[in-house]
Amino acid sequence: RNIAEAVEPLRDLRRSRWLPPYNENVMRQVIGEIDALYKEILHTVSSAGEQMSMPEVACGVVVQHQSMLRNKRCLLSYLQYRLDKIQQLRWETGSTVPAELRGNLSQAELEFFSQYQNLLEDYSKNVTTNLGASLTLDLTADMQPPKDLYVEVRVVEDCGELMLAESGTVNLAKDTTHFLRRADVDHLIRQGKLEQTDTDL
Repeated sequence: RNIAEAVEPLRDLRRSRWLPPYNENVMRQVIGEIDALYKEILHTVSSAGEQMSMPEVACGVVVQHQSMLRNKRCLLSYLQYRLDKIQQLRWETGSTVPAELRGNLSQAELEFFSQYQNLLEDYSKNVTTNLGASLTLDLTADMQPPKDLYVEVRVVEDCGELMLAESGTVNLAKDTTHFLRRADVDHLIRQGKLEQTDTDL
């Protein structure tokens, strides 16, 4: 059987800068091939009888089984890589999928992102409760230890008027500069909507 179909999604991942659109057609084709190989193995085993001891028959079954396992490994690798990237995206950009990336995810992957977000929120609330803190701990607020609680930022993409937890209401119009609490704007910096200008601090 042709291995190209099974490895094509993996090649798409290698060629892509982030994640290519979810390739449902190829996934269905490869799953169909796995099912066909499984049925062929069952048919051979049930109909071969004593011929199963013949090397050519046994070898055929082994080749079909290995082909089935190869296809399965390719699909699982494809899915696992995408899930890892989606988890990484949550840590890098915050609680929403950027609009320019959203179209590359399947509905199931968007649901996974949402459920992963909920798990992080629940864990943060539980940690906060156990510590007796008044504010909810945001595990994703700082990917690197911050040098200062406040940062100077320039607005790269117009965000409009936002109510920030600790900085209050701020109008983040494009090309304006603000001095804000890092915890309020770190997710916007990671999304590329704001640019930190005081990186030397």
